[in-house]
Amino acid sequence: MTQEKNVERMRELAQHYQKITQSIASQLALETPNHHVTSGTSRENVWLNVFRQLIPKKYAIAQGVFIIDSFGQISAEVDIAIYDEQYTPYIFNYGNILFIPIEAVAIVVQSKSDKLDKTKLIEWVKTIQQLKTEMNAYARTTISLLDTKINPLNAQTATRPIIILCTTHDLRETKQYLNKYFDMTLYLDGKKKLKKRMKPSITTLDGWYKELNHYGHERYGADYLKLEKLAQKDIPTREYVDNPFYCNVLFSLKFELNQLLMLINNPMFFPHASYAKMFNNNIKFQRKVEEIEMKMENEYLLAVYDITGIQEYIFASNRLKENMGASFIVGNMVKKHFVNTLKECAGKDGVLTDWKKNKNKALEFSLFKKGCKAEAEIVYTGGGNALVVYRDWALYNKVNQKFALKVLEESASLTMVTEAIPFSLENTTSYADLYEKLMAKLNKTKSKIVHTKLNQTLPVFAQEPFKGEPITKKIKQYEFLSTEQWLKREASKVEFFADISDKFATKTSDLKRQAGEDSYTAIVHIDGNSMGEWLKKSLEKKTVQDGMQQHRTSSLKITNYFRTIFEDTVTVKEMQVEDTIPLRPLILDGDDITFICRADWGIEFTKNFFEKLKKNGEDTGIYACAGIAFVHSHFPFQLAYEIAEQCCQRAKKRYYDSNSKKGSYLDFYIVRGSYVQTMDEQLAARKELVGEAYDFDELERLLELITNLTEKWPRSRLMKLYEAFLVSNEAVKLALLEAASRGFLLPEEYKELNEDSKKIIFNALQLIEFVRKEGVTNETVQAFDYIG
Repeated sequence: MTQEKNVERMRELAQHYQKITQSIASQLALETPNHHVTSGTSRENVWLNVFRQLIPKKYAIAQGVFIIDSFGQISAEVDIAIYDEQYTPYIFNYGNILFIPIEAVAIVVQSKSDKLDKTKLIEWVKTIQQLKTEMNAYARTTISLLDTKINPLNAQTATRPIIILCTTHDLRETKQYLNKYFDMTLYLDGKKKLKKRMKPSITTLDGWYKELNHYGHERYGADYLKLEKLAQKDIPTREYVDNPFYCNVLFSLKFELNQLLMLINNPMFFPHASYAKMFNNNIKFQRKVEEIEMKMENEYLLAVYDITGIQEYIFASNRLKENMGASFIVGNMVKKHFVNTLKECAGKDGVLTDWKKNKNKALEFSLFKKGCKAEAEIVYTGGGNALVVYRDWALYNKVNQKFALKVLEESASLTMVTEAIPFSLENTTSYADLYEKLMAKLNKTKSKIVHTKLNQTLPVFAQEPFKGEPITKKIKQYEFLSTEQWLKREASKVEFFADISDKFATKTSDLKRQAGEDSYTAIVHIDGNSMGEWLKKSLEKKTVQDGMQQHRTSSLKITNYFRTIFEDTVTVKEMQVEDTIPLRPLILDGDDITFICRADWGIEFTKNFFEKLKKNGEDTGIYACAGIAFVHSHFPFQLAYEIAEQCCQRAKKRYYDSNSKKGSYLDFYIVRGSYVQTMDEQLAARKELVGEAYDFDELERLLELITNLTEKWPRSRLMKLYEAFLVSNEAVKLALLEAASRGFLLPEEYKELNEDSKKIIFNALQLIEFVRKEGVTNETVQAFDYIG
C-alpha cells in the first residue's frame, strides 16, 4: 500500500471519529420533555458508552456505586466508576448497591445536565478527596516480600482517582471552580459541540504521577516521604492536544486519559488487614452501642429467625431420598438445632424453650413474670422460623454466630437471616405494631442478603451433575456425592413423618402406576389463605404480654389444624392402599404443605383436603389454595415446584378477587413433553380454554364430568374431542356432532357449547388421565401426552 493510500486511510479514520463525536453531542443535547430522571439516565448511558470505547479492557465500569476506604469513610454516589480488580477483592455487594475500595478506583465520573449546582458539585468532589489509602499491604515482588509500610517508596503511597465532570453546560460561568476541583471536564459549547478541558494547574506527566500515586501526604503526617526524589521528566501533557492529528475530542481524550492510566499502571496494593480491622471494629462498636442502648432504654429484645431457600434446597434433586433428607434437615433446623444452640449459649436453665403443651393449648409465656431468671424464651418455632424474646443483645449476638455456623454445617447451603428490635413493657402498648415493625425489618434484610455456602474443596477434578457442586464424598466405587448430597442421604435414613404414617413412598418408583413406566407425578403445594391477616386480627389491641401469648396460641393452632387435616386426608378409607402410600410429604409446617404423589392422587387428595376445610370453615374462617404441577417423573423437581407455586398464586388471585374472601381454590398445570414455553406463555396461548382456578363446588362438577366421560365415552372418542379443542371451535362442534351420531353425548348441562362449558370440558379431557378411575391406563396417558 502506497504512502498516499496510508494517508487517505488515516484521514478516513479521523473523519469517522469526527462523525462519532458529532453523534455523541447530538445524543447529549437531546432532552426528554418533563422527564428529568429519564433525561439524566439517558445522558449517563451516553457517557458510559463513550468511556467503554476509550478505556482498556482490563478496567471494569460500573454505574451508581459508592467508594469506601479502610478508615470507614464512604463517598457520595458516583455516577460512573472505572476500576481495576487485579489486586483488589471483588466489589463489596450490599443488595443492588456496589461498594468499591478506593485502592481499585482509577476514574470517577459525575454526569450533569446544563444546570450545575456549584455547592453540591464541590461537596461531591470532597467526599472523593477525603478517602484515604493505608500503607499496610503485603505483596510479592521480583525481589522479595514487599511491606508497603516499611518500604513506601517502592510502591504507590496514596492513590486517588482521576475526577471527571461530564455535562451539557457550556461552562462560560464556571471555569474557575471547575478547574480547581475536576481533573477533566467534557462539555457541550454554545454550538452544541463536544469539548474537553484539562486541569490547568498540572501540566506535566511528573505532576500527574505525584498527584495520582502519592496524593495528599499532609493528611498522613508522613514527613519521611521525600517525593522530590521521585521526579522523572517534565514531559508536557499538552502534546496530546497541540498536534493537529489529535484535534478531535475523542482522539485527544483516548490518548490523554490512557496516558494518565499508564502512570497508575496498577491499582495500589490492597491493605487487607486494615479493611478487616475496620470492619471488625465497626461491628464490635455497633454491638456495644446496641447493648448500651438496650440497657438504658429497654428491658427486652424481640428477635426473629428465618431459614431462607427452603424450597430450592428440598427440591434441588430428582432423587426422592435426597428430597426426604432435605425435608428432615429443614424440619430439624429450628425445632432441634436452634433450640440446642439457645440452651448451649444461655445454659439449660437460662432459656425457656418448651412453648408447646398439647395440640389445643400452648404453655403460658413466662419470661415477663416476676422472679423469672431466664435470659430468653421462645415464643414459637415452625416453618423454618423462630420468634424469641431476649433480655440483652449480648446473648442474641452469641446465639446468632453459633446458629449461623450450625445451619451451614448441617445443610451446606441454607442461609439463616435474623433481625431484632428492642422494646420495654412500659413504653410498648401494642404487640401487633411491635411485631409488624420487626417483620418489616426482616423483609428489608432478606431483600439484600447474599446467600452463603459451606466452603468445600475446589472442583478441580469433578462436580456432581445436578447443581455443579464439588464432589467430596465417595459412597461406592462409581458413586460420588457433594457434601450437600451426602448430608441429605444421611438424613433420609430417619423417617421424619412416621408420626402420621410409616407407609409413605421412599423411592420414585413408589409414585408410579406401574413398575418401569415413565409415568407422571404430581407436585402439590397447599397454602393457607390470608393467614397473615388472620393472625393480625387475633393480635389486635393486645398488650405485649397478652399479644405474645396469643401469638403462641394462634401459631400452634394453625400448625396443628393443617397437620391434622393432612393426617385425616391421608388416612381416609378412599385413599388407603395395601402396602405403600404413593405420596411423600416434604413440607408440613404451619399453613404450608408441599408433597409429591402419584399423578392420579393429586386432584383427589386436594379435593378431600378442601372438603375437610369446608366443613370447618364457618367456625374457623380458615381456607387454603392449592397448585398442582403434573410432570414426568424425570422432570426437574425444583422447576416442578415453581410451577405448582405459580398455580397456587393463580388460585389465590381468584380467592382475593372474590367478594366473600371465603372458600378454597385449586389451579393445575400439565407439563407435556419439553418445557420450551413457560407456564404463563402457554396459558396465555390457551386462555379461552384454560380459564381460572376452581373453587370447591366447581372442582366437584369437574370431577363428575370426568367420571361421566370415562364411563360412557370410548378412549378414541375422547382423544378426538381433545385434539379438536386444540384446533378450533368449528372442529369441536364437528367432533361433538360425529360423537352424537354414534350415541356419545355430553351431560345435559354441557350441550350448549358456551365459554364456560368449553373450559370445563377441555379441562376434564386434560385431567382424565390424572384422576383415579377404572379404565384409565398408562396407554391413555401416553396418547394424550402425544397430542398435547
